[in-house]
Amino acid sequence: MTAETATPSSINEPNATLYVSNIDWKIKKPILRRALHTLFSRHGKILEIITLRKQGLRGQAWVVFSSVATATAALQAEQNFTFFDKNLKIAYAKEKSDRVAKIDGTFVPKDRRKAKREREAKEAAENAKRMKLEGGSGDGVTVEDPSVLVPSEGGDINQTSATQSSSAAVEIPPSNILFAESLPKDCTEMMLACLFRSYPGYKEVRMPRSGLAFIEFDDEPQASVALKALDGFNLSETEALNLKYGKA
Repeated sequence: MTAETATPSSINEPNATLYVSNIDWKIKKPILRRALHTLFSRHGKILEIITLRKQGLRGQAWVVFSSVATATAALQAEQNFTFFDKNLKIAYAKEKSDRVAKIDGTFVPKDRRKAKREREAKEAAENAKRMKLEGGSGDGVTVEDPSVLVPSEGGDINQTSATQSSSAAVEIPPSNILFAESLPKDCTEMMLACLFRSYPGYKEVRMPRSGLAFIEFDDEPQASVALKALDGFNLSETEALNLKYGKA
């Protein structure tokens, strides 16, 4: 995966890779990856999430979608979203990921990309020198040398179809409250709020203890829509969201 660092103020060509910054770098890597997956996967299929702990790269992440359309939807919806008490800054990455490039047939090996950048830099320097000698403005073309990012182990986050079923001794009638059980230990109220906040009538998430949560809506029909859409949602490669109605 290669993706140059992009700042939200820069304007890059739309592509399937998003550069996410202003992340609290103190968040542990497994929790960060799960939270990013929860936040962004509702917009479309994610091929890869890259988070690095190297000096100078903390507080940043790259989210690789399967298409430009889904990446654009995620960028527009989650820009400035409050993520662990900090507002996310999101932009298109300066380069598409190697994974996407291989899929669309535009992949160029890293050594060839480096040679091309060096050639462009040399040509730019020669052009600037020639313009100066000819009485031109002397303004050259700046060509950045982007840092090359290597995906961390376990970088792939694939949305596989997985569902968990739970049989209740007493069936609870539909209500405006949903009950989630068997949640991952590192699942937080914020992660669940990322999923449910886009559904009409959403009010709040409450977690009385680890592994359990109650999600409240204004009324039962609105809760039912969210239950139907998110029951079985993949929280990770191996864990799915198990939803049912809670007691009102």
